[in-house]
Amino acid sequence: MDSLSLQPIPYANLEFGNHQGSVSNEEGIIFVPKNHNRYILSHLGYQTKKLNPNDLKDTLYLKALAYNLDEVVLHNFNAKDTILKAFRNIPKNFLSQPYNQEGIFRYSLKENGKGVEMIETDFLSYKPRLEDENMTKIYEVKKTEKYKKINLLSGVAEFLNLMDPTLSNAPVLEKLKTLNFNYAGRIDNKHETIYKIEIYKEDNSAIGHIFLSKKNLALKEIKVEYFRTAQSPLTQEDPNYTTRVASLIKINTSENGKQFLSYAEITNDIKSLFKNDSIYDFRIKGKIAFNKLIEGKEVKKFNSNYNSKKAFNKTVAKFKQKQKWTNSEMLPMTSEELEILNHIYN
Repeated sequence: MDSLSLQPIPYANLEFGNHQGSVSNEEGIIFVPKNHNRYILSHLGYQTKKLNPNDLKDTLYLKALAYNLDEVVLHNFNAKDTILKAFRNIPKNFLSQPYNQEGIFRYSLKENGKGVEMIETDFLSYKPRLEDENMTKIYEVKKTEKYKKINLLSGVAEFLNLMDPTLSNAPVLEKLKTLNFNYAGRIDNKHETIYKIEIYKEDNSAIGHIFLSKKNLALKEIKVEYFRTAQSPLTQEDPNYTTRVASLIKINTSENGKQFLSYAEITNDIKSLFKNDSIYDFRIKGKIAFNKLIEGKEVKKFNSNYNSKKAFNKTVAKFKQKQKWTNSEMLPMTSEELEILNHIYN
């Protein structure tokens, strides 16, 4: 929680053990294993906190850091050029050697405010080189019954590669290049200075921010929302339109100073017209969180054990089926996600 406002802090990072960690959900809830000697709790915009086992409480507080809007910097800072340079710096800032990550993928669907489908997988990813796509090996899958009116995203590999900023012509970066940017200030932490760059479009169809390190212009966080401003009436010829797409990408740093994707999320609000002229509002949310980075000799090379272009519902028999829904240690469920399951099963 924020030490002053007492509001929950979403997406805080907790590091422990050997390249292990967890992330708080949107409500600030985080899993803290109690068998380690040292913990590091961090979040952009807050003072990093080092903890030992005796410091672990039911509620942990972080102190917010002030934004410094230096007038000299403000008038001499070209935000667009800085962002484009940060994108060009990706090859030297990110991990380029083969590595694995263990993680969790969760995908949910609500129709008219009521939960109708959810998928959750535990997986291992493998990235051979910086420019290569990620491959994923599914350990376990838990899914509700297939909801037939609308198809969920194919799977974890497709989601991961959609959100990976290191890929050539990465979709998430290509769209950002067309937007406008403003310098919004800096955060002076103990170890580094972070720039905050605001994202916007003149017609208010896009808003958001990017955090990046002053030292090497390394990306730290990207958050953007796209809105459809001209919403024409739904017709049988054009039955679907997206009213909002919100994306969040968080990037962590390894011990050798190289960066890697640590969390990603997409929220998609869609309005659809069906053959009987009935209109439905859908809210689709996909999120992926990593809890372990594996480098060096322990890296496992493999090919994906499923066709990432097909839905999990067609291929799930190839994987171990989770027997019950559990509140994952890697990424605790939010009250909204628990409510979705309650709608589906009750």
